Amino acid sequence: MLTGLVRGHVAAVLAHADPGGVSLDRSFSELGFDSLTAVELRNRLGTATGMTLPATIAFDHPTVAALADFLYTALAPTPPSADELLEADLDRLTGQLESVDEDTRGRFLGLLRGRLARWESGGTGGGVAALVADASDEEIFALIDDEL
Repeated sequence: MLTGLVRGHVAAVLAHADPGGVSLDRSFSELGFDSLTAVELRNRLGTATGMTLPATIAFDHPTVAALADFLYTALAPTPPSADELLEADLDRLTGQLESVDEDTRGRFLGLLRGRLARWESGGTGGGVAALVADASDEEIFALIDDEL
C-alpha cells in the first residue's frame, strides 16, 4: 500500500500519467528529480501520512522502494519486546502502589510476595503451599511465627 502511495505521488510530481510506469528501484535523480520536485514529493507524502518529513527525504531514501520502506518503519515501528512490556507494567504498578494507603499497599504486597514465591518455585504450587500441605498445626504456627 505504501509503495503504491509513494509511486503515485512520484508519478504526480513528475507529471507521469501512469504510476505503474515509475520504477520501484530506479533512483529519483535518474527519474528526473531535483530539489524542487523533492520538496513537492515531501509535502505530498507529509500530507498523505500526517508525518513531518525532512526536505531531504527523497535524497536520503532515493527510490520508491526505499522511501516506502522508510515510511513503513516510521508508521509501524517495531512493537516493544515482552521484557519492555513487563517493565512498563511494573513501573505502572509501582506508581499505583505509591499512591494508595498503607493497608491497600500491604495487601497487594502480600499478593505479590505469594506470587513471587510461586514463580520462584517454578509455579508448581511449591513454596509455602508445599510447606504447609503435610504440616501439623504446630509446624504451621511455627512457620507463621518465623515469618513474622
